[in-house]
Amino acid sequence: MHAERRAKLMPTLEKHGIDALLITNTVNARYLTGFTGSYVQLVLTSAGPFALTSGIYTNQISQEAPDLPVRQVSLTDPMETLKEALNEHGIKRLGFENGSVLAKTLQTWRDKLEGIELVPVDDAVESLRLIKDANEIAILRKACALADACFEHIQRLLRPEAVEWDIAMEIDFFFRRNGAFNAFDTIAVSGENSAKPHGKPGERRFQLGDFVTMDFGARVDGYCSDITRTVVIGKASDRHKEIYFTVLKALESAIDGIKPGRSGKEIDGIARGAIEEAGFGDYFGHGLGHSIGLTVHDGPGFSRREENVLQAGMVVTVEPGIYLPGFGGVRIEEDVLITETGCEQLTRSERGLLEMDWTGKL
Repeated sequence: MHAERRAKLMPTLEKHGIDALLITNTVNARYLTGFTGSYVQLVLTSAGPFALTSGIYTNQISQEAPDLPVRQVSLTDPMETLKEALNEHGIKRLGFENGSVLAKTLQTWRDKLEGIELVPVDDAVESLRLIKDANEIAILRKACALADACFEHIQRLLRPEAVEWDIAMEIDFFFRRNGAFNAFDTIAVSGENSAKPHGKPGERRFQLGDFVTMDFGARVDGYCSDITRTVVIGKASDRHKEIYFTVLKALESAIDGIKPGRSGKEIDGIARGAIEEAGFGDYFGHGLGHSIGLTVHDGPGFSRREENVLQAGMVVTVEPGIYLPGFGGVRIEEDVLITETGCEQLTRSERGLLEMDWTGKL
């Protein structure tokens, strides 16, 4: 699997006229090798790959990427080890990940790798990661199923006087108890705090009439799910219902419109149009969604500016929202797999309006 992925990068060498491509982004390195450590220099050449890492990871990388030739970098001058390896392989033009390298790092490379021309390469690995293979999709299904199970679990705790922090921590504990990690910092915000799309949980206690928005995801074998649900504590008022069902209509209309060949901008426009038609256009201030995978924001998705065309195999979020300062907000988010003819929902939690009392659903 990993060798096949690396083979897909070989045309990049010819395209840029380079002898090798240096991968230092650890997410990209994991995608290409299976190595999960935090430090690696992966060099891809037409004759085959090799890697350099520190003594902390030599045992780990031999287990996770047994087909990969590895050498340990010098403790005194790691760049000298890289230079020696490049010279041994006759590498004169070296491509690097333009979007992942800091200016300071690039200057160090220029100083240390004298005689080797450094060539910027944009999004070579990221473009491969955008289209998920069957193995990745299977893992993402597990991550989405665990997020669904978490929402089912957490509903019993959604009641007046529950504390935002406690709900967020219980979500995180649920994932850890089930052998996963949280994919990102869990959001659990209530009342006026729910009008902050990326609000942080605090000591606020839920009150009757609150919207409570929870945005969370599971990281399973490195792959992330991302789901958002909003509920009402107690009975929903007409205003609650107007906001909630406007967001729900926007979500479902967008999902119905997803298919290969359409642009992210088009799908964003479907959801945004539904919200604007209801008079809430000024209160939807973010893009409609993003790709998910080895990172929770794994690439492009849906926004006003997104010209990229949807392709089968992409996995993206769809997450419209309305946020009214001083009152609260609603966001509903699903993860969907783009298929040859449309899309398949991977998250399946209840998304109708849930009204929560002391014992659960009213």
